Amino acid sequence: MRTSPSRPLAFLAEAVCLLALVLACVKLGRGVEAVLDLAPWDEADYLHRALTLPESGLPDPEWGPLYSLWYFALSYVWPDPVALYYANTRWLVLLTSVAGYALLRQVGARPGFALAGSAVYLLSLAPHIQPRPTLLALLIILVASCAACRAATPEGAWGRLGAGLLLASFARPEGFLSFLSVSALLGLQLARRVRQEPARRRHAWGTAVAYAGLFLLLVGLLGNPFGNTSNRRFYAFCQHFADGLARRTGQVQVDPWFRCEQVLQPIFGNASTLGDALRANPGAFLAHVRWNLERLPDESLKVFTYGYGDVPPMPRNGAWTREQVAHVLLLAVVLALPLGAFARRGRKAIQALATPRVAWSAVAAAVVILPGIVSSVLFQPRQHYLVIPGVMGLALLALMKHALDVPGPHPVEAPSRGVGSVGALGGAALLAVLVMLAVPGPAPAPDGRSAPRRELLQQVRAVRALGLGSHVAAGGSLGVLDTQGGLPVYLGVPFRRVPPWTRRPGESFTQYLRRERIELVFLDHKLREEPRFANDPSLESFLAAPGAFGYAMRHLPGTDAVLALPATWAISGAGAVPEGGHTGTPHASP
Repeated sequence: MRTSPSRPLAFLAEAVCLLALVLACVKLGRGVEAVLDLAPWDEADYLHRALTLPESGLPDPEWGPLYSLWYFALSYVWPDPVALYYANTRWLVLLTSVAGYALLRQVGARPGFALAGSAVYLLSLAPHIQPRPTLLALLIILVASCAACRAATPEGAWGRLGAGLLLASFARPEGFLSFLSVSALLGLQLARRVRQEPARRRHAWGTAVAYAGLFLLLVGLLGNPFGNTSNRRFYAFCQHFADGLARRTGQVQVDPWFRCEQVLQPIFGNASTLGDALRANPGAFLAHVRWNLERLPDESLKVFTYGYGDVPPMPRNGAWTREQVAHVLLLAVVLALPLGAFARRGRKAIQALATPRVAWSAVAAAVVILPGIVSSVLFQPRQHYLVIPGVMGLALLALMKHALDVPGPHPVEAPSRGVGSVGALGGAALLAVLVMLAVPGPAPAPDGRSAPRRELLQQVRAVRALGLGSHVAAGGSLGVLDTQGGLPVYLGVPFRRVPPWTRRPGESFTQYLRRERIELVFLDHKLREEPRFANDPSLESFLAAPGAFGYAMRHLPGTDAVLALPATWAISGAGAVPEGGHTGTPHASP
């Protein structure tokens, strides 16, 4: 028979575990710039929308406006884009880890198991995925799930979870599917409540009105997250199908991410929706789905077993590191304890898991997990689709373990109970030490590899060091042609991002430079790979002799990058590239 601990011991065990988790997050985040490069493309787009939000307004609802609002709020504390990017990384890692711990405690896990489970998440690839709106959506879902666990009635639980899913869908639009499913379950529960308890009809209607009012308010302010104003879903399918075909067959001759339309058109014709694609070529569509299904288990396992810095759980060179040993031990704890509880209950295990609380929790977890699985099957099992399913699966595993540990049809205990005795406190302390040992240091990669080059960060620092802002009048801007996936976003004021899609049909490259007032051009292969500039004679002329157009060339110190910038800025010295000695302001093509 299990004895209840004293409150001081319970409080101390909780404090030890929470402190260890927070310190582990801080240790992992400390010096994150040493191992993490700036993220281009999607993450840079979210950051750019945040920084231009006062002028441009909110982005379309299917482009995660809540994540841009989150970035915008953080920018008041970290106005520099580079500092903002890394601060966002640290805070999302910390908050999702602590919220995960809180949810594990709410479903009945003891502090030690909750620490081990949240540490498995922290030490995995999951909190380091790009882009990061998934982590913001996960944070909201975890908080909403904790609130649902504390609800006094089933309709209160469904209502709180649904509200959280609605809010999270403005960071990850596919979450709107979960919101609709929970809303249907809430409606059924309210109808059941009214039928069984007519006296509570007013309360049921009040819940329904409040829930509908929140929906109308958020959709009115932010839009419909499952709308299709830019056909984002089909473009995502286009890119992922083209990439998958390239990886399966090796026969795709173009960049699948930039020119996916060229890959899809011969296979699916003029399809513009997933339904069109399925009807146009069922065989190719189902082959893509089957390939995704085959990869789904391995990719899911990798997200939660591979460590920080993409380090596998087993050493590559046969030499175990301290971090890998501790990480594997934590994984063993999280898996072995539920399996041990199942073995102890024997034949009674199924009966213990068949309680209403476990059954309805499984339904709720399945509803939250569904969009990530559907996206993985239709598009690709990429990491950002698998994080939320993995974390919710871990919470369900903790709930099942608790149900197996606590006999009775209603294994509901306050999180502070059942902590154990002095031995449990010692176990929590041991796990806390194990977690700290498993966290890698911030410098070189934990398996002995050298730290990554962080090319974009180095380029940003090198461009800033040139002091080009002195050539710009107060309140002015300096246009940067962006084929780097968002590098100008991180340069900050006065640099201005000019994306390639602003080029007009029939416009020569040099006319484009003049109209958009582009002062900086990165001279690399990405210019030629950009579909809007491909096979452009005016681009080739510019690359061959920028001086003929009023530009000078310069190597960025400490990088492989070469810039074209106005020759009148008199950039010279060791980093300058002799290019005919032309000077003068940039002008249109001769």
